[in-house]
Amino acid sequence: MADAVVRDLHVPAARRQLTLHKFARRKSTIAFFMALPLIIVVACLVIYPAFYSISLAMMNKSMKYFVGFGNFAFLFKRNTFWMVVEQSVLFAVTAVIFKALIGFIVAHFVHNLPAQGQRKWRGMLLIPWVIPPAMSTLAWLWLFDPSYSAFNWVFSYLGVPQVAWLGNPYWARICVILAVFHDHVSGGAEVGAGTVARGGGD
Repeated sequence: MADAVVRDLHVPAARRQLTLHKFARRKSTIAFFMALPLIIVVACLVIYPAFYSISLAMMNKSMKYFVGFGNFAFLFKRNTFWMVVEQSVLFAVTAVIFKALIGFIVAHFVHNLPAQGQRKWRGMLLIPWVIPPAMSTLAWLWLFDPSYSAFNWVFSYLGVPQVAWLGNPYWARICVILAVFHDHVSGGAEVGAGTVARGGGD
């Protein structure tokens, strides 16, 4: 009788160990534990700072008192805030549209080239992506420099009036869009190349 009771007690424990063993050997469980370090890093570097910035946005200037949405209500009443929102939306929309449009055009052009010339042109497309952003920024700063602009130098030889690239808000916005577009056009071309190749080049 006692042996039967002990045997009955060991059966749930054995089943529990078998279930845990099967759970540990599942592919989804292994994948989760392998991705767990990355999840922890993302949580520490992205999720926590995001919630911390939200909490800071709801504090007063001295960071001592909680004011809730008072700071946001103050910003929504200022014209400067809406001007910044308008500029940001305009910059994001135009940069993304131009990057995608030019990327697809370039990808279609490279895809239709003979096989011998495709490697050369694809390598040239990677040059803007390979150049460090700091060097690219300095190059664009030289091109749009108020005193030594390369574009204005060409305009002077062509008899075209020079442009204050960085002194005029309209032209400064265009300069920023061009710089961002130049640094990311290779990514748009790569995405477009994949899409064109998947579609058979039609």
